[in-house]
Amino acid sequence: MLHTLKNFWPKKWPSKSQWKKFPKALTKKEITFFSLLVVVCTFSFFYASIAFYQQITETVPAHGGSYREGMVQATRFLTLNPLYSSQSEVERDIVEVLFAGLMRYDKKGNIVPHLAEKYETENNEIFDVTLREDTYWSDGEKMSADDVLFTVKTIQNPDFQSALRQRWMDVDVEKLSDKKVRFILDAPSSVFLENLTLKIIPMHIFEGYSPRDFRFSIYNMQPVSSGPYRFREIKEGLDGNIDYLRLERNPHYFKQKPFLEEVSFFFYRNTEDLLRAQKRGEIDGFTISDSLSSNFPFEEARSFVRHKLLLPRYFSVFFNLQSKEIISEIGFRKALSYATNKEELIEEVLAGEGVEINSPLILDFYGIENIREKHVYDPEKAKELLKELGFENGKRETKDPFSFTEDLKMGSQGEEVRNLQRCFLYLGEEDEDLYPGGEVTGFFDEDEKEAVVRFQEKYREEILDPHNFKSGTGMVAKSTRKKLNEVCENLFNETVALEIKLTTLDDPMLEKTANLLKKQWEDVGIKTTLDKKNTVELKEDVIRPRDFELLLFGTMLTGVVNPLPLWHSTKIDDPGINISGYENESADALLEKIISGEDEEIFLDLQEIIKSDVPGIFLYNPYFNYFLSEKIKGFEKGVIVNSSKRFRDIDRWYINTRRVL
Repeated sequence: MLHTLKNFWPKKWPSKSQWKKFPKALTKKEITFFSLLVVVCTFSFFYASIAFYQQITETVPAHGGSYREGMVQATRFLTLNPLYSSQSEVERDIVEVLFAGLMRYDKKGNIVPHLAEKYETENNEIFDVTLREDTYWSDGEKMSADDVLFTVKTIQNPDFQSALRQRWMDVDVEKLSDKKVRFILDAPSSVFLENLTLKIIPMHIFEGYSPRDFRFSIYNMQPVSSGPYRFREIKEGLDGNIDYLRLERNPHYFKQKPFLEEVSFFFYRNTEDLLRAQKRGEIDGFTISDSLSSNFPFEEARSFVRHKLLLPRYFSVFFNLQSKEIISEIGFRKALSYATNKEELIEEVLAGEGVEINSPLILDFYGIENIREKHVYDPEKAKELLKELGFENGKRETKDPFSFTEDLKMGSQGEEVRNLQRCFLYLGEEDEDLYPGGEVTGFFDEDEKEAVVRFQEKYREEILDPHNFKSGTGMVAKSTRKKLNEVCENLFNETVALEIKLTTLDDPMLEKTANLLKKQWEDVGIKTTLDKKNTVELKEDVIRPRDFELLLFGTMLTGVVNPLPLWHSTKIDDPGINISGYENESADALLEKIISGEDEEIFLDLQEIIKSDVPGIFLYNPYFNYFLSEKIKGFEKGVIVNSSKRFRDIDRWYINTRRVL
């Protein structure tokens, strides 16, 4: 066999002239076959090379490209200062890209060091934070502990009117070294770490400003920052409002160099303009407000990836437990809860784009195992409870067995005198001369004596004549009491109408929710009137003075479980946010244990206490919809504690790629 191969294989490689004669030695059919064979071999080698290259390399993000986000905002001025940006969602979004905090949330919702290298705590009461050595401001200045002290002290100063002041009022801050800061609390707090996600501002920029000038500094619009991107330019439109804000990669950012070269925010005057820009390919990302989600044509955003995110929030009906008697009755609140069809609300209002909420703590968001009890919609049970409360045909009549039993005269005082005064005021609605200018004081003096005389004269035949009195005595004795009990019998009876008023924000989603709740509640006999307010009216005229019966409103929770501000009895009055006026000693004790860092098991106990007291009806949490162009890579959903945290890892977003071994 070997001998045969040796005879077959040429002794030397054919010369160039011999190769030229090669085609002449083949037939036409053989030439075609040979050509096809060469093509196949060439392509096989090409694809084998590609496969080998792909096998020994991988695709990784590459630098380059830009991202454009569309926002609905008509404004001539942006306050891109972390001390004020919490009051505007748009400003908060941009600040998230520009600034860094001592701590930050990771994709699992944990609070981890950011500008800080590490932190140490003593009993959750003293927190020592050490800054990284490689932290700089976007203008190249070194960052230090002085910047941290300046930021916190400015927030704490009431003259600067920062919305964050409430969270920092009971915190002392000290500088331990150029890179180390100590925070001292009045009492242990397991939730204080969230305060340290605060974005720091540069002292060397702001230290010379008075409180008056601070708010209007040009650096609030063109900030010196510490995040992955820094200010580049801002452009106004013909109407004087801002058209766009352009940011560029921050060369002094302490973490890895961001992949995208630029991040821009384009501002549209209304939602229709934004959606037209999306269709024209002018933007790479946008969000849809809760009010528009149910009607948004998702199928039209074909080149965009829709991210459905859940935030730690819920919309609910809060009962004002301090308002009128009917709402203070737990049976009535339970009846309203049974009459509420949450599934219908989610389908009709949100078009199915949300989840049902049955607890004010939403423990599952925080990774705490929770036993979900599905809400029971039972209109017949609601009617049954209302009947047990004495409501028939839309009202309830109650009778007070009170009657006058004591002799009353000048100098008498107490509850019977107050009821006498109430009785005279009641009778005075028809006889203005009986008790003019009368008041309910509980003291029997000259005014009351004169009123008794007039009363006795009016009913002379029954009070004075039987005893041969020629004029009134001014004393309440047996005959006078008898007549008072007769004419004032209905004064102490009460008719309670089965009707309530639901107040809410003038917003399409909330208005639709309110109308559907009205229908559901009126189906069981509860007359409901609606009262819509604009944002300022709701805050100043309704929430602050607690001037409402029922309030349909949204609640945004924090990144860690901290229900104390919403439900502790010390937070009932403004500026506290326990707007229901909820009071329960057992709940207070558990809330205080949570803050001091007690076992998570008590969350379930607290949840059951609050739910059983029914201070509100917890309805739904709409999905937060975020649309990103298919070309934008690197976005990770994870846990986001507010909508701005979608930019948490924007320094890792990318468009371009390259292959490496």
